Formats: sequence, structure tokens, C-alpha cells
Amino acid sequence: MKKIYRILSRKIALIFFSNLSRLLNIFDYKIIPSFIEAKSSNFKYSENSRRLIYKPPQNFFSKLIIDTSHYSSKLCMFGAEYGTGKSSLNSQGHRSGYTPYYDMLFRHLKDQKILLAEIGIELNASTKMWRKFFSKAKIYGLEFDNQKIIQAKKHGLKNTFYKEINVSNQKSIKNTFLKINKKFDIIIDDSTHYIDHQINIIKETSPFLKKNGILIIEDIFKKRKNHSEEDYYMRLVNLKKNFQKIYFVEFHNLSNYTASWKCEKILVLIKN
Repeated sequence: MKKIYRILSRKIALIFFSNLSRLLNIFDYKIIPSFIEAKSSNFKYSENSRRLIYKPPQNFFSKLIIDTSHYSSKLCMFGAEYGTGKSSLNSQGHRSGYTPYYDMLFRHLKDQKILLAEIGIELNASTKMWRKFFSKAKIYGLEFDNQKIIQAKKHGLKNTFYKEINVSNQKSIKNTFLKINKKFDIIIDDSTHYIDHQINIIKETSPFLKKNGILIIEDIFKKRKNHSEEDYYMRLVNLKKNFQKIYFVEFHNLSNYTASWKCEKILVLIKN
């Protein structure tokens, strides 16, 4: 009897909170745990614990949903200082709440002589943040707009180099990295945010990652057509073998602001 009650009550909760989540999703709020993405068929009853256990689907990449509102770090402060939207404390524009997670993800590399490449430099703000955080790193800023490169070079950042790249062209991506002729610990894409270009970057930069190297695709649209998590999975399924782990991270923060973009999500790929 208890088994039937627990299964039935879980399904009722799933229906209720899924519908409530859809309403709140209009305002970019999320109920945690995330009922809206759960399917009742993925709940399995455990005879030992006499409770339902949720098993994520196998035909999707894994996903973390985190609230970074209550976490602050030096990286967050560096980002705010230079005005990058990666920082949850940025007061000069958009805020995506990434820096608390990056502080944890990259902490073990902070004082190492690593190689980092960032694709898409805009006003050079995040490059300055990375330069201050990774004091011993060699950093490459890759950008399509030559005028932005000219302006970035005027900032005189030590051990920081700039190259042109066109992320809409796979050959351009490959040739840029071939010219650099190095393998990277971290590659971050913060360029156009279009899925076609992001797939190009994943395909062409993976050979230039070190073992356990981290590739991050930033600002994945949460509501735009043809940018669903299923779309990414279907287009990357043949590349899974090149990575030990691929997962999404969706960010929620009381300070988040991305206007109509709604793209506070990244894809993390860790090289074999």
C-alpha cells in the first residue's frame, strides 16, 4: 500500500510542480529540484529504501543546475573590477553568475603555468580578469574583429597574445590553433553564441586540448529555437569519444541579468 501511495504522490507532485515551473520559467525562475525536466518514467522504486530514485536519461548530456547567489570569491571581484558579464558582481552590464563556479573549477590551476585561450574578447574585460587570476599563465585572446585586437593590445597585458579567428569557418579555427602550435589547459568560447559556430569550435579545438584539458562553451541560449540540450547532444554524439565528460551547467543568481538573451548556461567538455 505504501509503495502505491509513494509512487502516486510522486507523480502528482511531478505534474503539479512541472506546471508551476513552466509558469515561473516565463520570469526565468526555477524550482529546485527541477521537476520540469524530469520524466515519471525515470523514477524507479527501491525496495530497500522504499522510496523512489530518479535516474537521469542516458540519451542526453548530464546537467548541473546551481544557484551562485551566495558565493563570492576573488575571481568574482576581479570580474566586477574589469566589467565582465561572467562575474555575478559586475555592475557595468550583463551578469551571468559564472565566476563562483569557475573559481571552484579552476582553483587547482590558479598558480600553475597553464595555457589558456579565450575565443571572443569584446572589450578585453574577461582577458584582464583571467590575467589577474592566473598570474603565471600564458593567455591567448582570439577575435574576429581586428579593431578589437588593436584596442586590446593597447592594454599591455603581460604574457598575453592576440590572434584573429573566424568561428564560422572550421578551417580558420584549425589554422589559428595550428599557428599557435600549443596544447591548452583551458579553452573558453565567448564568441557568437550560435550553435553552428559552437559546434565548429568543439570539433576543431579538441585536438589542441591537453589530457584533462577543459573546453567551455559559454552563453548557451535556454529558450532559443534549435539551441536545446537535445540539439547539442545530437550534434555532438559522435564526438563523445574524445571527452571523458560532457555536461551542462545552468546558472541562477539573484543578480543575473542577460536581458532578452536568457543564456546563463555553459557546456563543459573535459578531454580524455
